[in-house]
Amino acid sequence: MSRLLALSLVAVLSISSASVIIKLASAPALALAFWRLAISTLIISAMFPKALNLRCVSGLNVLYVLVGGSSLGLHFITWIESLSYVPIAVSVTLVTTHPVFTALLSYLLLGERLKWRQYVGVLLCVLGVLIMSFSGGLPLHSSLGVVLALAGSATASLYFLVGRYLRRSCSLAEYVVPTYLTATFITFAASTLSGVNLVNYPLTTWLFMILLALGPMLGGHTVLNYLLRYMKATAVSTLAACEPIGATLLGVLLVGEVPDVQMVLGMLITLLGVYAVLIHEG
Repeated sequence: MSRLLALSLVAVLSISSASVIIKLASAPALALAFWRLAISTLIISAMFPKALNLRCVSGLNVLYVLVGGSSLGLHFITWIESLSYVPIAVSVTLVTTHPVFTALLSYLLLGERLKWRQYVGVLLCVLGVLIMSFSGGLPLHSSLGVVLALAGSATASLYFLVGRYLRRSCSLAEYVVPTYLTATFITFAASTLSGVNLVNYPLTTWLFMILLALGPMLGGHTVLNYLLRYMKATAVSTLAACEPIGATLLGVLLVGEVPDVQMVLGMLITLLGVYAVLIHEG
């Protein structure tokens, strides 16, 4: 097995583990979102201490960092909460549609034209979401979970769109550190206002919280960023889009969530739409 293939498998498994870890942690979404961001921020700050000078946070960039960080915080809050209402397969597939939202926002806000295959991809995603939403295997009140997962996807796309702009003048670390700090503050404020307990949890829950920050971040997103040096951006984006498949398999094996045929059909159609948008991006 080649080194790049091995790293690709590690990355997909790592990012796919997030939803299962969330299910096993048995903690409120706000607490999980806060600690994932807080621990990740500490690790990234330790890895890139020079980014703490906040050189990029000046002028108009302050507004962009606030928007990007708030979007990231809301992304984690809404997506993690969606897992309380819908199965892993549905939640992760829906939140993985963020490239579609990014393409649409790029068209609406930046005037970037979409290719006709990307329009087809958007329609496929809509069809796939509808098929999953009306699946008989979904529990009661699942419509709220669908809305939350889509909100998580939309806020993720806004985070990536802001990042695309800031990366023109900032390094990755210089953008990520202040953005993560903002997201951490947003989740802390939301937790405090909601009266959510952030401290008193059993040891097993703390271990899952730490694992949630370490696994998907270090083994997942960090490895994906490393692979960008040796692989095309589209290939790396496609690896990230494999998360629903890995998450569904882990969900079946570790928490016993087996999707029905209609869910799987909707999932595959949605992922095909995401791939159509990704493969023709730029």
